[in-house]
Amino acid sequence: MLPADNRRPSMDGSIVESLNRWFSATGSRAQLDRTLAIVPLLLIVGLVVVAWLMDWGSTPQRRAILVLGVGGALLALALNVGIGHLYYRPRPYLRLPIRTLLPHVPDSSIFSDHLAIAGALTAALMLTRRWIGAVALVLSILLGVARVGAGVHFPSDVAIGFVAGATTFAVLLPLRHPLERIVTAVSNVEGSVLPRPVKGDSFLLRHRPAVFTATLVLVAGLSYGIRFLQDRGRLEAAAREEASVLHEHDRPPPDAYPRVDLAEIAAGDFTSTHAAVVAEVTQVTRELDGDIHIRLESSEAFIVAEIMPEFFMEPPAVGEEVTAWGVVRHDGLHNWWELHPLIGWADGNVAQIGGTGPGTGD
Repeated sequence: MLPADNRRPSMDGSIVESLNRWFSATGSRAQLDRTLAIVPLLLIVGLVVVAWLMDWGSTPQRRAILVLGVGGALLALALNVGIGHLYYRPRPYLRLPIRTLLPHVPDSSIFSDHLAIAGALTAALMLTRRWIGAVALVLSILLGVARVGAGVHFPSDVAIGFVAGATTFAVLLPLRHPLERIVTAVSNVEGSVLPRPVKGDSFLLRHRPAVFTATLVLVAGLSYGIRFLQDRGRLEAAAREEASVLHEHDRPPPDAYPRVDLAEIAAGDFTSTHAAVVAEVTQVTRELDGDIHIRLESSEAFIVAEIMPEFFMEPPAVGEEVTAWGVVRHDGLHNWWELHPLIGWADGNVAQIGGTGPGTGD
């Protein structure tokens, strides 16, 4: 958790803090937030499948629009990648006194990929099956609320993401007429191989879109239920036992890494190049380049410890108090201080305050 800002928070920040406070109040609410942060998007994708199957062997116009909805989602994702290289906006959990309820890499917050996909698909559904589009719109709202409540996006991020997805779909919409020819050919083949059900067919054949979707939901629900009912305590204990074999958790840092206050490093007031800190692990993320980022918090300040593949070690678990030591650096891209690379860590407080370290920073 970061320190509260003495300045009056913006409307964006106030909404994030309020939703995060409500969702993080109890474990069941936190679990609800994690569920709503992804499941509505999966359901929207399922609605697209239902809309496609409802036009089995017919109405290529509607199917062409659904294809453009998928294309709009992909275009919005590509646009977001470009924006992320040009502009960086820290995520709420990096700027506000909140608890992040979802593990997330600290990349740019603007805009939300999830809502961009939802926006494009919802717009397509609105033009094909309005009642399905209305359901998708409600699911999109739930998705946006959950991702804001989890502390990974500001409200403006999800709003811009949804609008961006709908806009990229609208940009592609003039292509629907040329695309109809391709979809018509596909529908003709589909209609000859699997004829459209008629009134006298069996229940399963007449209602196969609903049966197909219900089967997917049932399988997903059972899978999630089995995962939820696992004995997490036993699994976590086994993971800790395995880590203890691979890493000595009680050894103190070498003398070259004096213990200092984490807040001093986070404020940029520490001038030595080597340091050890005692802090709580609040987040562990694995980057695409193989690095592991460990967010360390103490006294309402934070730094990031980075495990490099060249100095690999098993990371500590979220919630542990650890002593971590490494090379002090400033990350200009994210505007935070780091232990990069992390040289070692140990359980609890095993370091003594004192020493000056082997060098000074500029």
